[in-house]
Amino acid sequence: MVRKVLGVLGVLAVLEVLAVLAVLSVRADTPPTLAGTWTLVAVERGAADGAWIAQPLPRGVLILDRGGHAFELAETGRRLPYAANQATPAEAHAVYNNYSGFWGGYKVDAAAATITYRPEGAISPNAMGQDVVRTFARTGDRLVVTATANEPDGLSGMRWTWERVPDLDTLSGANRKLLGFWRHVVEKRINVTTGDVQSETERAPSVIVYSAAGFVGVHFPPMNRPKFAAPQPTDDEARAAIAGFVSYYGAYTMSPGVVFHHRLIILGTAPGDTLKRFYDITGDTLTLRFPPGRNQQGQEIRTEVTLKRISGEKEMM
Repeated sequence: MVRKVLGVLGVLAVLEVLAVLAVLSVRADTPPTLAGTWTLVAVERGAADGAWIAQPLPRGVLILDRGGHAFELAETGRRLPYAANQATPAEAHAVYNNYSGFWGGYKVDAAAATITYRPEGAISPNAMGQDVVRTFARTGDRLVVTATANEPDGLSGMRWTWERVPDLDTLSGANRKLLGFWRHVVEKRINVTTGDVQSETERAPSVIVYSAAGFVGVHFPPMNRPKFAAPQPTDDEARAAIAGFVSYYGAYTMSPGVVFHHRLIILGTAPGDTLKRFYDITGDTLTLRFPPGRNQQGQEIRTEVTLKRISGEKEMM
């Protein structure tokens, strides 16, 4: 009897080891060394003499999951308000020059020390659908990423230093269910009283990501943005590139049925704020419902955004 018990325990131990090895094998096929949440420490621009010139007030986030999805947002400089309600071309260009970001796929070549992004949505329309190849060097919790020559996003000559943010100590079941990259499907404006759909809007490839470190990132570019004629846009091209583009990052907190986006950096000149979103998750569908507002006719209108999961807890942690 004792031998039988020991034999069973031995088999279980072997199975446990094999299960661990299987998990490690799966993770080895993904980019585990870079997966996680990173916040921006420094942005530098290369000078003609080979020196690196630090850019002022760096802020941003880089979120990489184990499934090969990436979200990046970086900003430098001071946020100067527009002189009027709408940005002039020159004001829009100043915002564009201080702000960069994208979301899409990525892959790592550890031997070559390169990370190749494939942006689906990006601040620069020229980068969408193109490979963006950068070199990287990681030392502990510091990650230095350097642009290569002739990047389609016009950011050649730039270098970013990121610092890893640890995952939250405790994650609720609801939080774990919310984690991941969620791809935008449709936005609806609905009359609260009648239930009538006033409008439906689709976007260019767009995403919301919730990370295990407590960060949220959003890139919602509009459809049909024209590409720039050159790597760097004109004033008018820059204004067209950011018009209607919803992009921000920040922290998020949750209560039952509600997620709050505490926005730290927003594309444009608006200060940080907090957005309240009612949510529910059914299968792989996330629905975000905004608090209702009133239109010019005094009717209550609610915006509702539908998103589909493209990664989840197992890819984020």
